[in-house]
Formats: sequence, structure tokens, C-alpha cells
Amino acid sequence: MVLYAEDIMRKNCQIVDGNTSALEGSKMMAEKQQGYIIVGNENIPAGIVTEWDYINKILSKEADASKVPLKEIMTTPLTSVTSDTPMEKVANLMAKKGIRRLLVIDKGKISGIITSRDILKFFSEYVSNMVEIASKFGIR
Repeated sequence: MVLYAEDIMRKNCQIVDGNTSALEGSKMMAEKQQGYIIVGNENIPAGIVTEWDYINKILSKEADASKVPLKEIMTTPLTSVTSDTPMEKVANLMAKKGIRRLLVIDKGKISGIITSRDILKFFSEYVSNMVEIASKFGIR
């Protein structure tokens, strides 16, 4: 069984305009209880701002977050995959690049996002299911 990015990705990602202040962006992250915000126009991503970007580029420099637009602190270029990318390649790419979030982009538009937490949750459930199935056959 081959799993693909589309099998695990979170859909319906909100994209925020790059002129939005870092302060407003951080409030959105807190409200959604997520450590990232995607920056772009409509359904076309231009970059991503993570909690690390906020710490490194705003807090550590004692910048006024209400005056710094997200486009100035976003990470770009984006590392991304397509929805038909096998999960093995997705996980390897995230590990190789040392990233915890990977955008899924098809035809230039965002389809979803995969986080390291999504991968761990999915495979934790997968292993639990496999153990349950194996136990039915007396396998430990």
C-alpha cells in the first residue's frame, strides 16, 4: 500500500496577505493553535511564517510586530510537493531539509499542508491498527 501526500495533508489552508502585520499574523496563529501562517494571494502561496521566524526576526530584534509585514519575515522560497508525491518521499524531504511543515502545491495553487505532527499521528494510528490486526492472528 502506497500512501501519498493527499492522504495525510490538511486541506482548506488559509492564506494571509503579505502586508498583514506580524502582530496580526501571530494572533491568527494563536487563535488557530498552529505554529505557522501561509502568506500569499488568494490560493497562491508566496511564503510561510513560522513561530521560529517570529522569534528570530521579531522578538530577538525587539521589532515592533505591529509595523512589520509578514512578507518581510516569511520564509521563501517554499519547499513543496504535489498531492501525488509518495509519503516516503515527503518524510525524507522534510528530514533532509530539517523542516516541520511542507506545503502541497498543485498547478501553482495550494492544496494543503503536511506537518511533522500529521505524519506522527498518522503512523501512530497505522502502527496501532497493524498491532491490533496482528494480535487477532496471535502475532505479538
